[in-house]
Amino acid sequence: MTKLLKRPEVGAIASLLVIWTIFAVLAPRFLSSANMGNILTAAAEMGIIAVGMALLIITGEFDISVGSVFVLAPTVMLKLAASNGFPLLGAFLVAMVVAACVGLLNGFLTLRFGFPSFIVTLASMLLISGIILALTGGFVTSYTTKNLLFDVLTRRIGSFRVSTLWMLAIGGAMAFLLDNTRYGNSVYATGGSPAVARKLGINVHRIKMINFVLCSALAGFAGCIGTARVFSVNPTAGFDLMFNAAAAGFIGGCLITGGRGSIVGTVLGAVLLSSLSSGLIFAGASPYWYRAFVGAIILLAVIVNFAVTKGVRRVA
Repeated sequence: MTKLLKRPEVGAIASLLVIWTIFAVLAPRFLSSANMGNILTAAAEMGIIAVGMALLIITGEFDISVGSVFVLAPTVMLKLAASNGFPLLGAFLVAMVVAACVGLLNGFLTLRFGFPSFIVTLASMLLISGIILALTGGFVTSYTTKNLLFDVLTRRIGSFRVSTLWMLAIGGAMAFLLDNTRYGNSVYATGGSPAVARKLGINVHRIKMINFVLCSALAGFAGCIGTARVFSVNPTAGFDLMFNAAAAGFIGGCLITGGRGSIVGTVLGAVLLSSLSSGLIFAGASPYWYRAFVGAIILLAVIVNFAVTKGVRRVA
């Protein structure tokens, strides 16, 4: 029990159970397979971004440019695919490289010059948003041809989509790496105390750089999944998704100061936020209450994690 209570995802689990119970009582159809499929579809893209965000937050850094990268990668993919003779798969790979390069640039400016990551990624967000608007003229970019790549990314299977499996696979892989490898230990040590981590022989800058790149690459991948689902990309999308992804990380037990967090809790946080949006609709409540509830849930998760952590330390 003590080990269980030490887990940072306790707040996310408790909040998710409360939300599902409330909406199941208010609207029995909330727990139907069709609605669960819709919830997981919406959570998949948010959750993939949130996993990358959580990795970075655990190391004590932050990236608010992920919303812009979410749009940039599929925009590059569709623009290249529209060129004569350029294969869609090749365009997708180029888009992923572009997304990773954004993370590389963010990490370089933050770590090489000591600039705050919040400021660096804020500048990146604005810069990328401007580039996207210049490339698209502010219009939606579409792709009308059915293809195997889009099926692999987000094909519908019954009430569910393949994108849910991508979220679970990426979340599971990252959770395994954090909990069972030297890299994971280095991530937690880097966020907990960079000075101590350096004394232990950990290359703090390399760990943070890896996570900057992973964060941007996963945001770009999520963007390509979203585009595969609707066969288009809106140049103004992604802004709210960035805040929701960060919220999922905090609900999942990540501390803004670094050194603590859970990928499992982060994925559950994304599912919780998606459930909240769907539940408000089923309950007949105004969707304008969504942000208020998100704020309340973040506060609840933080309080639960703080209380549990404090209690476990007292017992120890």
